[in-house]
Amino acid sequence: MGAMTTALPVLNAVGQGVSLFSEVSGGNSKSVDNRALQELQAKQAAQISVLQQNADLSREKIALAAAESEDARKAALRRAVARQRAKTGASGISSAAGGSSEAVLLGLFEESEAERVEREKVDNLRLSALDQDIEQQNRANILQRTQLQQRQNLSNIASG
Repeated sequence: MGAMTTALPVLNAVGQGVSLFSEVSGGNSKSVDNRALQELQAKQAAQISVLQQNADLSREKIALAAAESEDARKAALRRAVARQRAKTGASGISSAAGGSSEAVLLGLFEESEAERVEREKVDNLRLSALDQDIEQQNRANILQRTQLQQRQNLSNIASG
């Protein structure tokens, strides 16, 4: 059964090749050219569709990870602020009168904000990479279609 499963695609390809050869030898090369171009376009459309779906899934994962990171950052900041306030309160420094405790808290906020900004930069780079992958595949598809059309044109000129 395993041998038949692997042989079936080969037999199908051979059958398609034989039918393609018989159409070409029968003088119907224009319809063969059109069919080859249509098959290439359908294959490329399917590839782009899969690539787009994968990119959308990756975008969702990036957004989810960003939301989780933001929640964790805020929770850590709240804990750090509470810890710092407890520490300054335990040492007898009043948070209302103490400029140094405010400076420490401000430093915590700035550090946390810098982490958020850095994470957003990385996320934006990842999103840009996804868009570039799709654009690159689109360019490759255009190149393949153009090459196929030019080969067909040269073949028609040579046979005509």
